[in-house]
Amino acid sequence: MAELVGGAFLSSFLQVAFERLASPDFRNYFRRRKMDDGLLKKLHAVLFSVDKIVEDAEERQYRDRRVKRWLDDLKDEVFKAQDLLDDIATVALRQKLHAESQTASGGKVRGFFTSLVNRNQSEKKIESVINEVINNLENLIKQNDILGLREGPSAGIESGVHMSVYKRSPSTRLIDESDMCGRGADKERLVELLLSQSMGGNQLPMDVIAITVMGGMGKTTLANLIYEDVRMKDRFENRAWVCVSEEFDVHQLTKATLQSLNCPTEQLDDFHSYQLKLKEKLMGKKFFLILDDVWNENCKAWEDFQAPLKYAAPQSKILVTTRNQKVVEVMCCTFTHSLKPLEDRDCWYLFAKHAFNNQHHVADPDLVEIGRKIVNRCGGLPLAIKTLGSLLGRKHSFQHWDKILKSNLWELSENDCRIISSLKLSYHYLPSYLKRCFAYCSIFPKDYNVDKNVLIQLWMADGLIYPTLKSMSLEEAGNEMFNDLESRSFFEPSREGGNFFIMHDLVNNLAKSVTQEFLVQLEVDHAPAIPTKTRYFSCINRNYENLKIPEEVFKCHRLRTFLLLNTCFSVKGFKCVNIMSRLSQLKYIHELSLSGYKNYSENWIDGISKLKHLHYLDLSWTSVEKLPNSMCLLINLQTLKLIGCQSLNKLPSNFYKLVNLRHLDLKYCNIQEMPKYMEKLNELRTMNKFVVAKEGGSNIKDLGALEHLTGSLTISNMNCIKGVADMREANLKAKQLDTLSLNFSGEGVQHQEQVLEAVDPNHNVKDLTVEGYGDNKFPKWLASAPQFLPNLVSLRLSDCFNIVNLPPLGQLPSLQKLMLTGLDGIKVIGEELYGNGSSIAPFPCLSYLRIAEMEKWEEWDICYEGESFSCLEQLHIVRCSSLKKSLPQHLPCLKKLCIEGCENLEATLPKSSCMEYLSLSRCEKITIKDMPTWSSSDVLPPLHELNLVNCRAMESLPQGGMLSSLRSLSISGCSKVIASCRDWGLHELLSLTHLLISHIQDMECFPEEEGLLPPNLQSLSFSWCFDMKRINHRGLVHLHSLTSLSFYWCQRMSFEGMPEDGLPPSLSHLSIGYNCDLLKKRCEKEKGTDWPIIAHIPHTDIWGRPQEG
Repeated sequence: MAELVGGAFLSSFLQVAFERLASPDFRNYFRRRKMDDGLLKKLHAVLFSVDKIVEDAEERQYRDRRVKRWLDDLKDEVFKAQDLLDDIATVALRQKLHAESQTASGGKVRGFFTSLVNRNQSEKKIESVINEVINNLENLIKQNDILGLREGPSAGIESGVHMSVYKRSPSTRLIDESDMCGRGADKERLVELLLSQSMGGNQLPMDVIAITVMGGMGKTTLANLIYEDVRMKDRFENRAWVCVSEEFDVHQLTKATLQSLNCPTEQLDDFHSYQLKLKEKLMGKKFFLILDDVWNENCKAWEDFQAPLKYAAPQSKILVTTRNQKVVEVMCCTFTHSLKPLEDRDCWYLFAKHAFNNQHHVADPDLVEIGRKIVNRCGGLPLAIKTLGSLLGRKHSFQHWDKILKSNLWELSENDCRIISSLKLSYHYLPSYLKRCFAYCSIFPKDYNVDKNVLIQLWMADGLIYPTLKSMSLEEAGNEMFNDLESRSFFEPSREGGNFFIMHDLVNNLAKSVTQEFLVQLEVDHAPAIPTKTRYFSCINRNYENLKIPEEVFKCHRLRTFLLLNTCFSVKGFKCVNIMSRLSQLKYIHELSLSGYKNYSENWIDGISKLKHLHYLDLSWTSVEKLPNSMCLLINLQTLKLIGCQSLNKLPSNFYKLVNLRHLDLKYCNIQEMPKYMEKLNELRTMNKFVVAKEGGSNIKDLGALEHLTGSLTISNMNCIKGVADMREANLKAKQLDTLSLNFSGEGVQHQEQVLEAVDPNHNVKDLTVEGYGDNKFPKWLASAPQFLPNLVSLRLSDCFNIVNLPPLGQLPSLQKLMLTGLDGIKVIGEELYGNGSSIAPFPCLSYLRIAEMEKWEEWDICYEGESFSCLEQLHIVRCSSLKKSLPQHLPCLKKLCIEGCENLEATLPKSSCMEYLSLSRCEKITIKDMPTWSSSDVLPPLHELNLVNCRAMESLPQGGMLSSLRSLSISGCSKVIASCRDWGLHELLSLTHLLISHIQDMECFPEEEGLLPPNLQSLSFSWCFDMKRINHRGLVHLHSLTSLSFYWCQRMSFEGMPEDGLPPSLSHLSIGYNCDLLKKRCEKEKGTDWPIIAHIPHTDIWGRPQEG
């Protein structure tokens, strides 16, 4: 297949050459230099002649070795022509910029662009190289008679086809269950197993179930449906999905598991710390883990990974998807489920959905007949059916379908042959512009989360995007092309969400086979051969530091792409010892990513400045401290990424000379001000940060000339804006921004209202932040936000200390998220927030509300009770120490309520039959003893988790079944609640599985009596209980499900007086943590006084050092 599609890869690049040769800049350059522009016509003609016979050569090369050798020679010449055209384009651009600079200065300027033009560039040399390429291509064409190649349609003709011919419906991130036809029984069987009692036969306290099948059968999609099933969500409080792929890197998989569990990993710096954190997270809790696409046959690697998993509660489950039967043995799977090919009826349903848009009952009978024959050749494999259905659905032509049915491509024998054949067909019949873009994706490793916008920028940089409509930008064309590939099943939405996508591993294999001899991927423990014709190179960061790039890479003088892919976002990043001294050898580099590179020296950026063809440069998360002016020689540069460059505080003074720059990413970057003349960068499409200069730098009005700006923009140092007129000239209203952040932090409050008034953002803004605003009232466009910002979805007002009244935010029709922080002038939130008597119900779409750090806020004047906040799901009130009374009572959709640091608040909690999570911290006057609003509801709240911290006035919890659904209870610093736990019925909480008791004074023993703890408890933890001396073993005898017992900072605790069988036999994990010296000493293995009491426990962890019982 590599040879076959490699030829198609070649034909797609011929179209790039045609479009380049047709460029006015090319022709004008030759005319201005008085060169023979007839050479361009001749080169175009010879490439056109080549293109007419390439399609037949592609079909025949896998059967005729002579044709294969001919194509190999042809590739070398076409790519040589491509590099030549790049050289000419760069020289032409330099001359054009030089001429413009001379014109602008009246011909008197000698400087920057003068030095750009290489006066030693010989026109004769360019003509000589063109002639050489033409002669070589003509010699190859002369062999046509010997090879017997037939002429066919040309890519040059196709270049007139508009991409807009290929339309698609908008994509969705929801799992399309209709694509899983025929898998309902498989899903139900697996869910039944995962919800069942333990099947045993495994060293873990959990079952490992495997889905085994060849690639393309839908095992990942099936696993995804199971993961999102509501029954799985209800059963397992901790769920994680980890994509494993070919390399079973225990370090990375542990980290990925933590991240899937939403555990922060930034402060963890080694494998041991990751495992301890995962153990802590899982301790005694039911856990469901999916390991997708496992290939590991190394028993030791699996044992290392599973070490912290042993601490999870019994009945936890692991679901593995694999194509390798040996994985089942290595992982000691307790059950294996093998997917079978789809039945004929399901195959046809899936094909018809994609080929006929579910309208096959009215389709042409001839097409239906051919379609059924094609489906029969797919062998019941869903991926094959989907890709072919998508291909054929774009052209309902009998001749087209019959040609695919009778194609020789079906006959090629390879592993997973039916799928590969269908994918080859789908690729083979792609338009040329999609072929070359798809081929580029081979640069990414399997299971890599591809950022759609980044990929489009890389396509642009490699010259793969040529809009066929003058009104269409490169980015718009790239977006259309990506959407087209996605609609053909070459991309699937990633679990990461947002703009991230993945390629099925078989699709990834196809892409790599397309560019096989031109692509090298370097991974740990894998050093592939590197041919000199390599044009695409990527290196995958798997959390190793001292990587050495093979010297052979720098001998690939026609290399176009060099990417360090920082897949793990490691703070340490790469330490590649030999990159910078070699980069200048790669003079045809177009895309360069050094993301995560840490070996900074002052002169290494200078080397990059010599890469004249560079279009894409990513220096994110590097230790770069300064960008030299010489970097502004990169006149082809379209994309510059400086994400996370904390040591970089300014851009070069000549930055404005990067005239082709379209994307500037300064996220998490410490830039203090923008350089002068930013208005000259009028090609910019995205620039997510603009820092107003205090003096000498760029002015806010420079934004006015950047009329193409879209996406997200943060403007910092707005207090440094000199005047209202400058702000008006920025003309933000004309910019299609969807996210806008306005930061006034710093000194100077003069004219801030007028400056903010002059912002007047576009009506389509969806996300708005105003921070550090110093005036006492908001401007008209914000005070009348419903009129001026009808599409606003998220609003954050932060540290606007002098504001005394809020705008009528309740009338924003689309607002879903509202954050009010540090509005210290607000004393009462009342009717003005809701809309001052408007007939429209306030906050019709709001689902998230956070009010924090408002020191003077005393009262929430509740208006429109029963009408407002009808969709609110989360309410957070944090550190509002003056708030005394009133909370909204009727919140029918409220699921999560967090109140923290509201010491003076005396209020009844909101009424909601949906409440799942309640956290009260440092609310010393709140009591929830009776919970009248809950008891009066028709449906008891499904409260799953309750956290109480330092609520000293609280004496009891509600009785009478109000907490019947509670699973997790944490009580910290609420001594009276613990003392009265018999009265309020702790023992009656039959759903409770996790109990944490912390910071309780004067508690020497717990529980004080038998039967006090709920019978289904699985995990019991004590921390910061300095007075605790013992645990009453009689109060534990009925806890037949207790698996985990933990102590932290309980310095007087011991098991003194407890019989050897005092702890429940079900206990499988014991943790003795920080500042429990007495207990630690008494539990020392085989020596401690209490050792006989804990000897039966399989897993004990003392001060972070595990020891087996």
